[in-house]
Amino acid sequence: MPIIWRYLLRSFFQVLVLCVSSFIAVLLVLRFQEIARFASSGTDKLKVLLFALLQVPYILPIAIPVSCLITAMLLFQRLSKTHELTAFRTCGLGLKPITTPLIFAGLFLALLNLTISCEIAPRCRALSKELIYQTAAKNPLFLLQKESLVKLKNAYVDMKVLKSGKYAEDVVFAIKNSSNNRLTLMIAKELSLRGELLKGEQVALISSVDPKKGSGFDHLVIENQAVMNTKASNLSQYTQNNDWNATYDYQSLRMILARESLEKDHHSIFSIGRSAQLELSRRLSISIAAFTFTLIGVAFGIQISRNRSKKGIIYAIALASFYLVCFVTAKSLKHCPAISSMIFLLPHPLIILLCLRSLKSINEGVE
Repeated sequence: MPIIWRYLLRSFFQVLVLCVSSFIAVLLVLRFQEIARFASSGTDKLKVLLFALLQVPYILPIAIPVSCLITAMLLFQRLSKTHELTAFRTCGLGLKPITTPLIFAGLFLALLNLTISCEIAPRCRALSKELIYQTAAKNPLFLLQKESLVKLKNAYVDMKVLKSGKYAEDVVFAIKNSSNNRLTLMIAKELSLRGELLKGEQVALISSVDPKKGSGFDHLVIENQAVMNTKASNLSQYTQNNDWNATYDYQSLRMILARESLEKDHHSIFSIGRSAQLELSRRLSISIAAFTFTLIGVAFGIQISRNRSKKGIIYAIALASFYLVCFVTAKSLKHCPAISSMIFLLPHPLIILLCLRSLKSINEGVE
């Protein structure tokens, strides 16, 4: 490997690691509320740490492209400002051998991002969700929190105090019974978790049963108990989205293709359903963004004129914003998979053509 390549790649990856680490720290802070809710379930510290670490892989697909843009911009602006770029070209190096190592780095990061977004991130997301449901099954008081990570279906919950995720006071719990389409109300002075049992004190239960005659009135059953014990896992049956692992968000690329192959009458994996097509387009788009953003930073970070201007930074921000707007728009058009997939992928060739045009102009001495 030429010395110039080693120098550029070392400078690039040093700043890239710092940028990615900063973005991970910032995005983890944004997800801190979710981590805090999980920690409030009273689970052990190792599981809380594992839950926090599982958030990182599906932060990376966004953090890597933006870090590539910032790193490439900073690198070539520094080379231009310190006249190292001028020295390279004076020694007979054209723009192509100078930018080639960064292009290869962008391609490598795009492949890495593809692996993360298609394989690692979905599995980590599934493991994270599984941890939440396991915790909810062991500690039903975790489900009774107003801002719980697992929602109860057709239920209303109110409580006064929740200590260490294992003790609550003045609990009001109302749930719709789907078997007879009626409500059941439970009021408890105290609820506490004792091992695998949920213990209630001063509990009042109000439920209804079908009348003996169709034209009759509802029969209410009112029961007061000084002490009530039930299995903690009984409450987990009322959670929403029990089939969450069947959605494409939690499945790797190979699982999606295998599922499509089994669900279709044919055996070809290239003819896939609309939902799978939309999900794969989204993952492919965010993966290619690592290369596209690197190319933006290279093309618009170079300055060859003596008068420094911020025109390149403005163009880079505009192109990156254009891609992000297209990405958000495509996600909002998920009811039209063909249009959404096109919007996901179309910005990349447009941005690449503009960057190559800019590099050609710079190579000809025009900024």
